[in-house]
Amino acid sequence: MNLLLQVNMSSGHSSAPPKETSIGILAAAVSRLEQTQMPIIFGSGTLVTVLRQMADEFPFPVDKILSNPRLFEPLITRFMERNPLTNAIIRTTKALTIFEAGIKVNVIPSVAKATVNFRIHSGQTVQEVLELTKNIVADNRVQFHVMTAFDPLPISPYDDKALGYQLLRQTIQSVFPEVNITIPGTCLGNTDSRFFTNLTTGIYRFNPYYVQPEDLKSFHGVNEKISVQGYENQVKFIFELIQNADTDQEPVSHLHKL
Repeated sequence: MNLLLQVNMSSGHSSAPPKETSIGILAAAVSRLEQTQMPIIFGSGTLVTVLRQMADEFPFPVDKILSNPRLFEPLITRFMERNPLTNAIIRTTKALTIFEAGIKVNVIPSVAKATVNFRIHSGQTVQEVLELTKNIVADNRVQFHVMTAFDPLPISPYDDKALGYQLLRQTIQSVFPEVNITIPGTCLGNTDSRFFTNLTTGIYRFNPYYVQPEDLKSFHGVNEKISVQGYENQVKFIFELIQNADTDQEPVSHLHKL
């Protein structure tokens, strides 16, 4: 969801400013929004399955904790919310991306606007997030305008009968033999895959590329790049995925047809 927050106040000369201005009111509103995180949603989505499936990859006692995620939910979520990447898996995230106000140094602007980008957790809806946002801002002078929004897509099947998921797993093991396990996950980025919901319930977002911690800082930022080897692996993966899908023999019984 892209949400526009707007404050309309009287304009005037900066030599005699009012107690509050449109910029000040809006700045306080988005500050409250930044400082207040959305509620943790732990049991919805793929997270519990992911933790259990990857538990054996960790030494004791982490393996026991991940094997019993519901029992150790407070400990796991406390650890995950320390990192922005894993924090985005357990709750809806929000980011202030555009702030617009003022045109002249000695004029108090009558209008201040801010755009907030939300990535809605699969366990929430647009309406729920909008109501939470209004309660956090808690200022009737701030207007809310939904620019674009859509509810999270249904979770695609990832069991042994899901043909699409099994094709991905087969190809991953072929192209990346060093990978021990393949597990489902959550795609944090928005993609065009939502336009395929009228064709199938099996929609998988996967990028066959090793992402290093330093790579994350360059996404949509300075020096965004991909290594030559990473690019070659992507081409190889897509080629093999198409070949694996082009077969008369079905690898497993499944719910969906390509």
